[in-house]
Amino acid sequence: MTKAIITKNVVKKYKQYSNQKERMLDLISPTSRGEDFYALNGVDFEADKGDVVGFIGINGSGKSTLSNIIAGIVPETSGEVQVNGQPALIAVAAGLNDDLTGRDNIELKCLMLGFSKDEIKELEPEIIEFAELENFIDQPVKSYSSGMKSRLGFAISVKVDPDILIIDEALSVGDRAFADKSLKKMMEFKDQGKTMIFVSHSIGQMKTFCDKILWLEFGRVKAFGEVKDVLPLYEAFLMKWQNMQKDERDIYRNKIMSKDPADNKYKNLGDLMVLDDDEELEASHTYSVRPVSRLAHLKAYTTYVYQSPNDDENKSDAQHLKNKVYYVKREATYQFENYYLLSTQPSGEDGVIGWIRGIETSSHVHTLVDNDKKIFYLTGRGFASSEPWGGKRQYVHESLEHHGGLIFDVNETILIGNNVWYQGVIEGESESVWIHSNNVVSDMEELNDDDDSNN
Repeated sequence: MTKAIITKNVVKKYKQYSNQKERMLDLISPTSRGEDFYALNGVDFEADKGDVVGFIGINGSGKSTLSNIIAGIVPETSGEVQVNGQPALIAVAAGLNDDLTGRDNIELKCLMLGFSKDEIKELEPEIIEFAELENFIDQPVKSYSSGMKSRLGFAISVKVDPDILIIDEALSVGDRAFADKSLKKMMEFKDQGKTMIFVSHSIGQMKTFCDKILWLEFGRVKAFGEVKDVLPLYEAFLMKWQNMQKDERDIYRNKIMSKDPADNKYKNLGDLMVLDDDEELEASHTYSVRPVSRLAHLKAYTTYVYQSPNDDENKSDAQHLKNKVYYVKREATYQFENYYLLSTQPSGEDGVIGWIRGIETSSHVHTLVDNDKKIFYLTGRGFASSEPWGGKRQYVHESLEHHGGLIFDVNETILIGNNVWYQGVIEGESESVWIHSNNVVSDMEELNDDDDSNN
C-alpha cells in the first residue's frame, strides 16, 4: 500500500522557564538555561493511503503536537516526517487571523493553499453556506465564538478537498447539529478513500469513525493497531488513571518521560507496545501467571472479582469483600493490567476467591522474617486482628487502649511492605492475634518512658 504519512523517531523539544528573566537570559547568555521538555519523544508511526487513524491519549500526551507537525505548521526538533499529499488541519481557530473578517480569512487561507482569485470566488459561497456564518461572515473573527471559529475552519478545509485531513478536537465545540453535519462530510471523505487523522477525547466517535488507533502517552507511542485491539486497552488505562492520586500520576508521568531520546529505544520501554504484528496482538490478549507473596485490601471503588483475568462474563460483585485483608499468591498481566488472585488463606490453592484488578487494591509485599519466640509489652495503642494488616471485619480488638502493659507472647514475625507485624497471644487470652510493631515495646522501661513523653 502507498504510505500517506511516515514519521521516524520524531522528537519535539521545548524549553521551560521558571520566569521571564530566565527566558531572556537564555537568549543572550552562552550558558543554556531552562529545562528541556519533550512534547514528542521518538515517535514512529505510519499511515497507509485511505487510513482513518484516531489519536488518543490523556491531556499532554502530544496528540496536537504530532498533528501540527504532520500538517506542516510546526517543525520537528529531530527525526523524519514524510507526508505524501496536501494536508489540511482542522482545529479551533487553526490558521485564522483574528483581526480579519471571516470572508478575508477564507481568501487568505485559500491563497496560501495555491488557489487562484477566480477559484476562491467560486468556492466562497459554498464555504460560507457550510459554515452557517452568513450573518457574521463580514465581522472580525475575534468577535466569533469558539464554535463559530471551528465551523469556519472546518468549512474551509473540507471545501478545498485536501489529500490528508487532520481533525484536532474541531468537533468538540459548537452545536450538535453542526457536529453531525461535519461527521457526515468526514464519512464522505472516508468513502472516497482519503487519509484522515482524527484527534478526539470521544471514545464513541473513535469507535464509529476510525479504522486504527495511535495511543500516545506523554510523547511516546504506547500502542498502535486496530480499533478493536487498542481502544479496550486505553479504556482500561483511563479507569486506572482516573483513580490515581496526584502524586501517583506524577510518579507515573516522570517514569515515562524520564527516558533520554538519544537512547533511540522507543519500542521496548517498560510496558510500551506497538501492536503491529500477530504475535504481539496475541500476547496482549492472553495472560501469564507469576507466583508472588502479597497482602491486599480492596479499595472503595472496587467493582468485580473475575473467575479468570480474560473472562469478563464470569464475574461477581466485590462489595461483600470489603474491610478485610486477603492473601495474594498469584499475579497475572492481561491487556497491560495487573490482576491479583485473592485468597483467604496464605496459599494459592486453598481459600481462593478469584481474580481482581491490581489497581483496585492497596497491596504490599508479604515476607516471613522468622518464627523466633519473642516477649513484648503492649503500649495500649493500635488494634489486634485475626490476620496481619487486617481490615475492620477482622478486628479481634478494635482498640488496645485497655491492654497497656500486658505481655504479648510472639511466635511469628513478618514484613508487610516496610511494616513489621507480630503474631502472638496477649496475656490472659488464648486466641492468637496480629499486632503492629509500633504498638509494642521490648521492656517495661520503654513503656514507662513512652507514658512520660505522652504526659
